[in-house]
Parts: sequence; C-alpha cells; structure tokens
Amino acid sequence: MTLPQAMFENHDKAAHAVLSYLTQLQPSPQRFTLRPYDFHRPEFTAWWFVPSTDWPAYRYSKLFIDQYPPPKLEREYFFTGFYVERGLGEELGGLPDVHHKHIMQTDWYWHEFVRHVENGEIEETLQQVLEYSQCPVCVSMAVYEFNHVPEPDTDRQAPYDRLAFSIPSHDVRFQLLQPGTKILEQFNTSNNLREMMQHLEVLKDLHYFWIDLLIGVRLRYSTGTTGTWGRDKIWHNALEPWNPWIR
Repeated sequence: MTLPQAMFENHDKAAHAVLSYLTQLQPSPQRFTLRPYDFHRPEFTAWWFVPSTDWPAYRYSKLFIDQYPPPKLEREYFFTGFYVERGLGEELGGLPDVHHKHIMQTDWYWHEFVRHVENGEIEETLQQVLEYSQCPVCVSMAVYEFNHVPEPDTDRQAPYDRLAFSIPSHDVRFQLLQPGTKILEQFNTSNNLREMMQHLEVLKDLHYFWIDLLIGVRLRYSTGTTGTWGRDKIWHNALEPWNPWIR
C-alpha cells in the first residue's frame, strides 16, 4: 500500500499547524496544550496534544505526532494518533530509584482505557481510523525499566523492549510488525488489542516497567508542495476519531 504524504517536513510544523486548525473550528472540538518531548530539538521530537495544562501529564491520554521507527533508527515514517501511558506498580513506591510521579495512581486514564478495550469500544475507533485514513493502523508498545523512565527534555533512550503490530483491515486483527525480544516476546502472538491488554493485566513482572502505548497511522514525510495530507486531513483522518478518549 502506498502511504499518503504529510505536507510537513517535520513534527514541529505539523503539530502547530494542526493546533492552529483546531482553534479555527467552531465549536473547537477540544482544548489542547501542545508539549514537545525535547524542547531543545523540536523538529523531530515527539509532540503531544494534552487536554490539560498539567505537566508532566502522565495521567492523561493524549494525541501525538512522532516518528516510526523510533529515534536513533531510520527516520522514515511520520507517525500520528493516540497515546496512553501505564505507570509503575504501587509496590515500587519505596524503592530509592523510583520517583513518586512515576507510580500509577487511580486517576490515570490507563484504567479507563483497559475498560474501553474490554468493552470493544476501541475497536470501533480503530475501524473509523482505517476507514477515514485508508491506511493500516500501527500499534506500538515500548517498555522501560523502573529506573529508566523517559523524562521530557532529556536524551530519549531506547526502551528495554518494544513490539509493534499492523492492523490492515476492519476485522482489526494484528499482523506482527516488530517482534518483542525480551519481556514482550510473549505478546508476539496477540491477535488483537483485547488480547494484548489481557496479557498486560496478568503479567505481574510488568509492574516493574513503564509502558508507552501508541496507536496511529504512518505517513511519508514531504513538503507543502508535494504532500497530500495537510493539517485538516491529519486531524480528521488520524486524530479526531480518538478525541472521545482524550481525557
């Protein structure tokens, strides 16, 4: 499948263009605070659309613009969609290398997200993104050790393990895109998002890991003269379907 081209040469320009587009819509669909992972290197860092002025904003679900494969590998795809974090287990709260802000609390959106997946509601959104974008959906999960949780405005370290799936069709079944090789290896046979969440909820060892879950579509980088997806298509095709789950 030939992927569309984003009409932006970097993430900084794309994120600000999308936010500008949202402010012009009446009524505005959501109020976001735009946050970069690395303020000092804005062009190709991850950008988050946060539904709050809180920072850090771990407890909120977010929209994102990033790249796939991840940094320090080949910069190939413009990656945009939905982002949610699972913090460390409360049993780690007494460890000297664990910061309290990284312990997942009851008000983190992750708990709601798991319920939405179990109820089949997220599958409906996946189908919407597939229909609107006409692109496969990519599900990427990265895990970080409890003493190496990613911190904004620091060098972005490689995760302890990562895996990714492609969802090419409306049956929302997974196709393995990048296998997990360590603790996530047992997830490689997951057939769908519900199975992935079921593994996560019963695997106690993962309480010692921070989890980033990204669900989105991949585009090609381009420019304003050669691209086919401007700020409106990025919003309506890839981001707007997730807006009900941003909170």
